[in-house]
Amino acid sequence: MNRIVLFILILLLFTASAAFVWWALTLPGAVTVPFGEREISIQSGLAAFLMLLFGGVIAFVWWLISGLFILPGKIGKSRHASRTRKANSALTEGLLAAEAGDSNAALKLAKKAAKHAEDERLKLLLEARAAEANDDWAGAERAWGQLSRLPGGQLAGLRGSAAAAAERGDQLTAEARAREALGIKSAADWPFNNLFDLQVSKGEWTKALETLSIGEKRGLVTGDSLRRRRAVLHTARAVGLPHESKLEAQKELAEALRSAPAFPPAAWHGARQLMTDDKARAAQGVLELGWKARPHPALAQLARRLVPQDTSANIAARLKSLIDMNPTHRESRILSAELSMDKADWTDAIKTLALLVEENPTARLCLLMERALKGYGDKKEAERWGRMAVSASREPDWSDIDPKGIAFDYSTRDWSRMVYAFGDVGDLVHPRYESFGRELEAGRVMALPAPDDDKVTPPKAPDGPVVPPLDYVADED
Repeated sequence: MNRIVLFILILLLFTASAAFVWWALTLPGAVTVPFGEREISIQSGLAAFLMLLFGGVIAFVWWLISGLFILPGKIGKSRHASRTRKANSALTEGLLAAEAGDSNAALKLAKKAAKHAEDERLKLLLEARAAEANDDWAGAERAWGQLSRLPGGQLAGLRGSAAAAAERGDQLTAEARAREALGIKSAADWPFNNLFDLQVSKGEWTKALETLSIGEKRGLVTGDSLRRRRAVLHTARAVGLPHESKLEAQKELAEALRSAPAFPPAAWHGARQLMTDDKARAAQGVLELGWKARPHPALAQLARRLVPQDTSANIAARLKSLIDMNPTHRESRILSAELSMDKADWTDAIKTLALLVEENPTARLCLLMERALKGYGDKKEAERWGRMAVSASREPDWSDIDPKGIAFDYSTRDWSRMVYAFGDVGDLVHPRYESFGRELEAGRVMALPAPDDDKVTPPKAPDGPVVPPLDYVADED
């Protein structure tokens, strides 16, 4: 189609030219040109045609002369364009080779780009990437550092420097680079994330809280994630404080509860701090606040021990208050069954546990059912549930409580994981569950030791011959 249009245009142009020539040749009159002593007469149309032709020749000669003057500039531009193409090609191929992990090719192309590229930033970028591909973290950090001092390359250079320093194991330098980048006004979120991650990994809870506040002001972390992260950091800091800083620890735990009441470790440690100060009523209030937001068996265990040598009626009242905070929750129903067993109401306990077992027959529930059936008097069925507990699944929340009744005894690494697991997702991490650590025996009531006078006297050996149990007596014919 295009060829047809082009042919028609050429045909029209040729026709118009022929018509113009014919018109010019048919013009009347002549042009007289003196030539020495003679005069040459030229027809008007031919004279016009010759003048046009002469003008074209002059224009062509002028174009040739001007071209000689601008030729050096064109040659320079051509060479510059050639170098630019080579530099762009080397940079592109070098970056691709670095990303692909071809360290040798990346290094060769980086040297080639250094010869042709005019922008120092691009050369340094490729040099840094090539060094990273060769695991030359010191060289990469040097190139990134040079890039950070050039206009427009500061933020990218600091990011690369921080990453290279971290790879070298120099956490202090990595933190310093991230902190420097955080001081630059930018919408990039990596300075906050890098600095926060480094501080959390080292257990620097106070610094992490300060960085979190900066992230909040800049809108880099908001909503539930912000509040839950803050709760974990305050709790971790409170747990790590020495005993003489008890008041400061209580303030930290109060901040954690205000940020996220649904974080059981904050409620447990906060109530335990108050319990050691003989503030049982305040501790009970903290436990009820935590239970309402997110029931956890460790909170119920602590509620049993708030007052040493307390009466069973007072203990039951405290546990009943917890149940009333969140009556439909699974942990509240389990606690209700335990209260029934404490009152020797075995039938009600078995009914409650039977419904729970149908939902999820865990080892904890099986042991509670064994205890209830023993109290009821059905020893055979109780033994069957005891055997089922051996192969039943464990409960992560229950695994938080060790055999001595202490809960949420996390290491620095565990708290660091909790910052993200609970902070960003709302999930609790259970290190003892993951490591198959020993846990408190389900159904066991934790209490402080009784006075020496109340201790039970150990049984004496029987005087007569030992009679074997009925199970061992041979059947009589």
